[in-house]
Amino acid sequence: MHSAARRVANRPIRVLVGEDSKFMRCMIVDALNADASIEVVGTGSNGCEVLRKVAQLRPDCVTLDLEMPKMDGLETLRYIMSEWPTPVIVLSAHTADGARMTFECLDYGAVDFVAKTQNGKTFPAEELIVQVKMAAAVDVGKVRFAPPERSLKVEWTVRRTGEDCCVVLIGASTGGPQALMEIIPKLPPHLPACIIVVQHMPTNFTRYLAERLDGYSHLVVREAREGDVVRPGLVLVAPGGLHLFLEDHGGRPAIMLVRRNEAQRSVCPSIDFAMTSFADVYRERTVGVVLTGMGRDGTAGCRAIRQSGGRIICQDESTSMVFGMPGSVAGSDIGVEILPLQEIAHGIVHTIGELKSTGKLL
Repeated sequence: MHSAARRVANRPIRVLVGEDSKFMRCMIVDALNADASIEVVGTGSNGCEVLRKVAQLRPDCVTLDLEMPKMDGLETLRYIMSEWPTPVIVLSAHTADGARMTFECLDYGAVDFVAKTQNGKTFPAEELIVQVKMAAAVDVGKVRFAPPERSLKVEWTVRRTGEDCCVVLIGASTGGPQALMEIIPKLPPHLPACIIVVQHMPTNFTRYLAERLDGYSHLVVREAREGDVVRPGLVLVAPGGLHLFLEDHGGRPAIMLVRRNEAQRSVCPSIDFAMTSFADVYRERTVGVVLTGMGRDGTAGCRAIRQSGGRIICQDESTSMVFGMPGSVAGSDIGVEILPLQEIAHGIVHTIGELKSTGKLL
């Protein structure tokens, strides 16, 4: 039985903190205990100690540092998920090695991660509290394990331009990296569409997400750059910390990236912003896909797509790690196709085929 199912109503979320640094350990414990709905029931300074206390205390959630002695975070995570499946939030250093190991942890069952520093600010305590509360409610049986097999990249000549292809916008948050690894590698190499991925993720981590997806996919996947031209066979990942828009420069649609205004309370990158701007240009040739995640980001964007004549696909509740975003879209009155995760790639291809058969796509 997963951790969330064992929880007793009206009691705090029981958290085990795994952290090598004594200073960081104290900071994490103090931050979590400051919230009345969370109780830190134990700490561990190395992987072996964390495993022993997971078995002994059976917490509702574990926060796990990646760089610990005796047994690192990834190896510790593998043991936790194989022996005592428990929601795990990884605390990642904002480095290249930290980012790569973070994505390996997501492959092997971590619910999500929190970067220890963001935008020059030390330790995002509020974000960690939100993530712990979310993770404690996750059914870890829905968490995907192990990466897929790598796909052979197929080189092909682009015969279409952004003017005669369609655009698929995929929005995701918590559980998104795992879901994207299930979808993007399944898309065929000659797909007459440009794929735009908007994943809620900190600055720099989106680059490693793009590199990881590229290594397993037929299509070319990379982080979006200012001025990128929309073309088929390309998957562009919105950079963390920047809003992605589409501007139509005299019939030549191109990507525009805008830094978040600190006065804005929206997540960044915003799924709503991206979807709305693409719907204005591509109209009925726009396909919106909303995957697992907290909140409502994507609902307004999907409404704009539908009003422009486009199509919407949502991940279903049974396969969503968190059914917040897809649930919000599915519960609206805009007309949505709801599919389990393993059928979404086929759903995208089928929808594009319908556009082609009706003459909306040349």
